[in-house]
Amino acid sequence: MSAGNTDSAFYKKLKKEVERWQTEGIIVSGQKERILERYKRAEEIEEKAGSNKLITTISVLGAILVGVGFILFIASNWSEIPRAGKLGIIFGAMLVSYVLGFYLRYEGKNYPKIGSSLILLGAIIFGAGIFLIAQIYNITVHYPNGPLMWSLAILPLAYLLRFKSVLTLALLVLCIWLGMEMTFHVADDYSYIKMVVVFFMSGIMLWWIGYAHKGLASLRDISAPYILIGIIITFGSAFILTFNVNVEKFGSLNLIPFYFPIMGLFVVAAIVYAATGEKEKGWIIELTVLALILAGFFVIAVFYPDTAVYKAQSFNRTIFNIIYAAGIVGIIYLGYVNKNPVYINIGLLFFVLDVIARYFDFFWKLLPRSLFFIGGGLILLAGSVILERKRRMVLQSFEAKEEII
Repeated sequence: MSAGNTDSAFYKKLKKEVERWQTEGIIVSGQKERILERYKRAEEIEEKAGSNKLITTISVLGAILVGVGFILFIASNWSEIPRAGKLGIIFGAMLVSYVLGFYLRYEGKNYPKIGSSLILLGAIIFGAGIFLIAQIYNITVHYPNGPLMWSLAILPLAYLLRFKSVLTLALLVLCIWLGMEMTFHVADDYSYIKMVVVFFMSGIMLWWIGYAHKGLASLRDISAPYILIGIIITFGSAFILTFNVNVEKFGSLNLIPFYFPIMGLFVVAAIVYAATGEKEKGWIIELTVLALILAGFFVIAVFYPDTAVYKAQSFNRTIFNIIYAAGIVGIIYLGYVNKNPVYINIGLLFFVLDVIARYFDFFWKLLPRSLFFIGGGLILLAGSVILERKRRMVLQSFEAKEEII
């Protein structure tokens, strides 16, 4: 790795590593200084020019805004644009985005972040083009096929270029397809809860597909979108189940085409991770707990669907709240053990959401409205201070442990 390709985060980690190497006698003081000097310029450049992450975030947001603006422009002038003009705009905009993006990223190499964002923009325009072309030619199809085609078409691009942004887009579009497709399989008063269950199971599956990617050296760089989206979907779905929902119809035989592939992909992902790569601390416990929860949901949904066995709503709600609370504690613990701030932040986020939800559940009817809002505000303010202090202490302890070990 050359100094030109080194970022500030790498340099900060390197400083701690070379200090440890010097303490252990692997290198001497002079070697330490020469190693740090080789990579020091990257940190100086980033301090003066700005963070790479900030540039990436701004460019991605810019690409998304341009994509939305492109769609709105076409929609607002749709009736006035001839068919050939519509096709020209769609294919022309997509071609320009891809060609210019590839040039800036790989050929000119002057603006690699902007080039990546333009490639993302091309993927967005491609998806918009699917729906616009279907409308131009009045093509009548099964409409969830649109998001499915979009996602499956850009997935190879994400893997080929190792672009997390394009992969994230593909996974989000795939989740949209899942929700749209399920509406054709369930259509009763309890369809929403059945769909939440499928999303919960899908979240766990994506979570461990990410782990499978992490276990393979060639795919490790794009494991994060799977894990992050999977965790958010898992906890988001579990959060919905903590409310006083009617779960007497928990599953449906019509959703079997979703249950079995989800279970199969989870099993494959777990086997791949178990057989390859360097493992995370506590991965066996994490896998075992998630596998048991997923298996429990699978059994109830497949073998006891549409029954009256689960009419004890208070009992079900208690169980779901216990599982949800245990999951929050578990992910924060895993974040601490593996020095993963993302796990900690997600755990704290859903903990705050749970506290807010339970506060509204239990105290809304017990207090006068003014006292309710004043008390809630004070609790949230105090809680935010406490949580932020705890978060900083945990993150600082990571660095302290690294220095001690």
